[in-house]
This record gives sequence, C-alpha cells and structure tokens, in this order.
Amino acid sequence: MFAQRSFFENLVGIVVGGLLLLSNIALGHHSISPFDRESIQELEGTVSSVQWINPHIRLTIRVGDEEWEVEGDSPNAAERQGLTRESMQVGDEVRLAGWPSTLGRREVFLTNILIDGAETVVMDLNLPLVFTQSEEAPFVDPAEADPDRGIFRVWSSSGELYQLRSPYVLTPAAEAARADWEPYTDQLALRCVAPGMPNAILNPYPIEIIDRGDQILIRIEEWEAVRTVDMVSETIPEDASGSLLGYSVGRWEDDRTLVVETARVDFPYLDDAGTPMSNDARMIERFSLSQDGNELDYEIAVTDSENLVEPVVWVAAWTWIPGTIIRPYECEVD
Repeated sequence: MFAQRSFFENLVGIVVGGLLLLSNIALGHHSISPFDRESIQELEGTVSSVQWINPHIRLTIRVGDEEWEVEGDSPNAAERQGLTRESMQVGDEVRLAGWPSTLGRREVFLTNILIDGAETVVMDLNLPLVFTQSEEAPFVDPAEADPDRGIFRVWSSSGELYQLRSPYVLTPAAEAARADWEPYTDQLALRCVAPGMPNAILNPYPIEIIDRGDQILIRIEEWEAVRTVDMVSETIPEDASGSLLGYSVGRWEDDRTLVVETARVDFPYLDDAGTPMSNDARMIERFSLSQDGNELDYEIAVTDSENLVEPVVWVAAWTWIPGTIIRPYECEVD
C-alpha cells in the first residue's frame, strides 16, 4: 500500500529552510529537481531490481500490480548511514518513504527505507525517521575537535541542504533557456558528465581542505573533483585558462576565514536545473571556522551580468566528524 501525506505531518522537526526548497534551487544531483520536496510518499512492496551505482542508487518496487521506480542518493551516502549493497536483495519486502514525482510518474526519490524492522535514512541529511522511533545520536566529545587544526581536515555535511539566500532573478534570456530545460533528458550527470563550479561544491558530501603552502587543495567527494586555490596571486591572472572548476585565488581574511575568488569557469550551467552561466561569471566564497573548531560555515556569491540581474548567494555548512574519509566516486551510465 502507499499513501501521500503532507510533508509537515510526516517529517516534523525538519528545518524548513533546509528542505522546502523552491523549484529554482539546484541540489547538485541529476534528478532531484523533478521531485516534490514538500510532500512525502510511502510505498510498501517487493524489491524487483537493485542498481548500486553512482551517481544514484536505483530500485524498482512491485506495489500490488504496479511497478515503481525509486531513485536514491549515491552509494557513498547510503553506506555512511549503514546501508550497503548487501542490505537489500531482489525479493525483499520493504517499506520506504521519499519525495514523489512532480510529473505524475510512478517514481519517488528515496529518503527512508525499512528492511527487516531496521530503518535507515539513506541521505547525508538530517532527516527524521518515518517508520520507527529515532535513537539518540552518538556523542562526540567537543574536546576532540582540536581547533588548532584549523580548516585543514575532512569535513562532513552538516545534515542540512545548502540553500539560497533569496530566489534567482534572471535576465529574460536566462529565463527562456531555463524554461526549455528537460530534467529527464538534459541532465549531464545522466551521461556521467561532472558539473563545473559552483554546482561542483554544492552537494551534501564530504570535502577535504589540504594545505600545500602556496596552494590550497579542495577535494570534493562527489565526482572526485580537486580544486586548486592559488594563495600567491592577488588577482586572477589575465592569462589564466578556462577549466571546469575555474581559476581560484585565495586570501586569509583572518586566522579563521578563507576567502576564495573564482573565474574562468568553462561550464554552461549555474546549476543542474538548466540555469545558463556565461564564461564571465565570477564567484566569491567564504569558508569560516567556528570558535570550537567543529563547524565550517560556507557562503558563495555568483555574479553573471549576462544571466543574473543580481548576484545569487548560497549558504551551507560542514561539520567535523572524526574518522570521515573521502570515498571513491565512480559514476556509471545506466
């Protein structure tokens, strides 16, 4: 059986700003945009197929006489929550909850799954359990944070989706281009094409920041992207060549805040919802370490006079969880 109910009735306690995203917020995944994040849908049935692949795991569930397509987060995200390839097999009886299709399809984007009485939130997000009672989160001693390490470590998603400060204000040409976007055919990730900045860093997966003296490296688990931040140049060199992640220069605003400016991004989209981006786009990022060393606040502002009437600003945060590592990310075309 399945039921669709109000998101607020089912997922009490979710921070509204983190999840009730407007349709113009891209989530860094190739197929979340066609799903309604303001609703939750429950399904109960038999697993008829499992694809444990990046960028998203996929299941089919037999519900009565109907076949439902279920898409989830990456295998890395699921495995961090304790769900592995061996956790479910064809023929298993499962209950699941997720975001329903906005296009009337028999599809959901998986958030929770119940197998043999054990429920798992299969995303790197702070979502509540739907079918069982929540257990108290494991205690992490704040003394382990070691703030003297600064920002140079592996950072995990804080459990909230990144969000816009305010909705996009697009030029007429950008509005028209975005309206022609078809998420089921135009998503580049369907062909395992990695995104450029800023979409490359706007995702709920771990990042690692590495000190190399004259350079800082930013490793991003999703798509195994590695950014290089030039800590010597004061401005972006005139002869800097374009690339997927652009050319970045950085400076320390104080001993806890890294400011990064990026330009020369050779990628046609601002997000994964079809918003166009020109080669003249510029980005300013701020990575700010909390006083206790446990959190890394993030802000990125993008300007692009060809497509944006005013800058677009996203905010996000990472948290330090001892033992987190950057996992391999191998995309597979369906």
